[in-house]
Amino acid sequence: MSSPITTESKLAFTSLRIWPAYGALPSFDPECLCVLAHLAFSRLNVHIKSNLSRFIFAKERLPLLLGDNDKISLAVGYEAIVDHCRKSHIDIDEQSSVDVADLLALNALIKSTFVPAVLDTFWLDDTYRSSIINVYARPLGGFPLAFIYGKQTTEKIKDQFNITYGDKNFEQTRKMIFEKGKKAIDHLTSVLGKKPFLFGASPTSVDAYVFGYLAPLIHGPASNSGLARYASGRQNLRDFVDRILTVYLGDLARDSSPSEPVSTTVPAMPKEDRLRDKIAVIGVGILTMCAYAYFSGLIRIEINQVE
Repeated sequence: MSSPITTESKLAFTSLRIWPAYGALPSFDPECLCVLAHLAFSRLNVHIKSNLSRFIFAKERLPLLLGDNDKISLAVGYEAIVDHCRKSHIDIDEQSSVDVADLLALNALIKSTFVPAVLDTFWLDDTYRSSIINVYARPLGGFPLAFIYGKQTTEKIKDQFNITYGDKNFEQTRKMIFEKGKKAIDHLTSVLGKKPFLFGASPTSVDAYVFGYLAPLIHGPASNSGLARYASGRQNLRDFVDRILTVYLGDLARDSSPSEPVSTTVPAMPKEDRLRDKIAVIGVGILTMCAYAYFSGLIRIEINQVE
């Protein structure tokens, strides 16, 4: 399924590939939500594609912006896509009267405090990590790709935290990240106040960035986590998220709602073909798991020569 987003066509962007919807969210993935909001705020006419094969989900990093009838990869990831829009003379921040220094300062604060706290809740909290992986498991087709994706993402975030904060006491680091996340929520609550957006009546790139991580925190599987409850207790933040979902992404969210699930299956085939494919998939899964365990150092193979 592909869905048009907003109205005016200004650039020859063919499509945007994203992770599929989750409940009221047009995508569960934070980066995908950031891009969707940014494009909607920019009023760009881009087709959204979430009906992709499990191998594309496993192989490609999303969100992915394509051009020239999907023949060219224009940009991958939230920051690269926003940068591409700006280089293409589409910059929602230029249309606002907000001081650039204020935008950069708040963006840096969110990136260094709130985003790590959300990622920690999703991928490092034993209570919610399996639920988060299950969300990604559906488009990945379940085991083994979902297991590999979850393992790689968790290890990547741990490595990022170790580089940023050091690896002396990881649990203490996680507590510090949580406290900084709460302070960031307090700051966002104060900045937003009673305004529709962080800097006034019109949205900016920072609004898209905050929305991308706040929406899945409040409306996702980790909604009972300490960070999510802390954010949900701020009514203006909840209204901020729901306003963007309704006004800017409402049609897109309904198109990909659970009542109309995004298909990730292949066309029906004879029983013997399905059985053969099942056996092949199981075989590939076992080989993939063994290869991953070997290359990650989980298992070792020692060969002893017998004299």
